Amino acid sequence: MLNALSPIGVMDAGLGGYTVVRELQKILPCEDIIYLGEGKYQPYGNRSREEILHLTRQSLSFLRDQSVKVVAVACNTISTLIDAYQPDFDFRIFSIVQAGADDVIALKLSEVGVLSTMFTAKTGQYVQLIRAGLPETKVYSKGCPWLARIIEDGDLDQKRINAELKDTLGVLVAAHPHLESLVLGCTHFPLIIDNIKKLYPQFTRFINPAASQARMVKAYLKRENALRPNGQGTLSICTTSDTKVYRRMASFVGLKNIESIRLVPAPTPLEK
Repeated sequence: MLNALSPIGVMDAGLGGYTVVRELQKILPCEDIIYLGEGKYQPYGNRSREEILHLTRQSLSFLRDQSVKVVAVACNTISTLIDAYQPDFDFRIFSIVQAGADDVIALKLSEVGVLSTMFTAKTGQYVQLIRAGLPETKVYSKGCPWLARIIEDGDLDQKRINAELKDTLGVLVAAHPHLESLVLGCTHFPLIIDNIKKLYPQFTRFINPAASQARMVKAYLKRENALRPNGQGTLSICTTSDTKVYRRMASFVGLKNIESIRLVPAPTPLEK
């Protein structure tokens, strides 16, 4: 039986998962949250399947040691491999890719673009999950090799961000000039949504899976009678990267009730 007083775990390959924490704090203000941003080996989207699984299992083990009751995997890249690591852990793990696909299905879109990391695009997970619910929907995926890394640096360099968008999303737009809906298939990307809107105003609908994932977590905890009944939840931020950047970006995103921001040991790399 789940302990209602245990914290919710959120993990990402970096600080993009702050967007999920923000949504969780909106709808579950009583819950304590432990965030793990594994930024040392970011971007995961440029790594192999074996490397991603090796690093991910260590991060999930860290959260297990914090006695979390559930984990929201805020990284789309990591979420594409959930079937490979969920059996290794006795707590429920939520995929943000599934959340994003569910949003598209609920909207009954006839076509949609998906902007993601390279690995997420190559897996074809969004295409498979969306078409499982909407077989006729056209899904156009485009991977960005460096956009998440640029955002992870924390300075939101506008020239670098716009250049990467033009090299990636620009290609998708050129191929499908009438496309109006776009899935933000990496939790870093909502942080630069204004850049996308200015460069490509044709997009009038953005699907941010973070909100849907937060609702999935809440619904599950409610079913399991594991919602923290009262009190003001706190946020503990752990990172394997730069605590100063994580502190600055937490303020930028608007995270609340931060109890601590601390550096924790990074996973050991996969031996080759």
